[in-house]
Amino acid sequence: MLTTVYRALLFSLLLLKTSVFAQSVVPWSIPDGTKPNFTDVYNNGNSITWSWQALNHSMSDLWLTSFDPTLSYAVRIASNINITEPGTLPWTITVNETLIDIDNRFVLRFTLTGTDIYPLYPNQFPSPAFIILKRGATLAPASLSSVVATATQFSESTTATTAAASITSLIAPASSVPSGLTESSPSSDSSSSGGSGLSTGAKVGIGIGVTALVVVILGLCFAVLRLYRRVKATSNRHSQGIIPDYPDKETTTSGASTPVIREISGLHEATGDRRHPAELGSKRESKVVFEMPG
Repeated sequence: MLTTVYRALLFSLLLLKTSVFAQSVVPWSIPDGTKPNFTDVYNNGNSITWSWQALNHSMSDLWLTSFDPTLSYAVRIASNINITEPGTLPWTITVNETLIDIDNRFVLRFTLTGTDIYPLYPNQFPSPAFIILKRGATLAPASLSSVVATATQFSESTTATTAAASITSLIAPASSVPSGLTESSPSSDSSSSGGSGLSTGAKVGIGIGVTALVVVILGLCFAVLRLYRRVKATSNRHSQGIIPDYPDKETTTSGASTPVIREISGLHEATGDRRHPAELGSKRESKVVFEMPG
């Protein structure tokens, strides 16, 4: 049991490290991966050429997904793209304007060709989040500030939630696939939708999650160790009550085989028979003379 717990702990820490590393990498040129989320603003119908650096992935599909993973919106832009080398993809933005009214924040993601987009994972190389407005619409500076503030709070909360969900998946992998407006279905991590790095709140959330996990694991180890000691002590008491104690064989044998001679000082006369001696009686035989006839 302890071995399983240690393996789960190591694997979860490795998964968290991979998630942080994936978010710190800047694989995107357009949208610019060096800039914060929601720096780029587009209009529905604009022609954009997406651009990316070489990625450690095989043939992949490019998806446009909603920034909020609970909306479960995804549009496959292109399929069978070789992203092991830098590449570009021209695309005319085509998004349902009803969805823009609900949430105008979007993210680009790569998935292996033929795999689902949901649930989201860090290895989908999410782009920086950007805004898509309706045709001809403009975004006021005040509205942009509000969007950025809301997105920052959302990113901090989802980062901690995603870290906890990654640890939970070691014991019970998620089997449900969210349904919604998904037009096709592959995978990516909601916490990695901001591709330019981790905020301070996100780092604090991950630190708290890891600390809580370590405390839980140590508590389990302590409980198992106490249980083991109690079982061992109970077993020893039962053994002492059943098996009799025998004296040392060597000590017993040597004591029985070596007689003890005690010496008493002084002269001592052995006790004898105190009856007076008597002569033995003799038998007198009478002698009779017979004369032979002659």
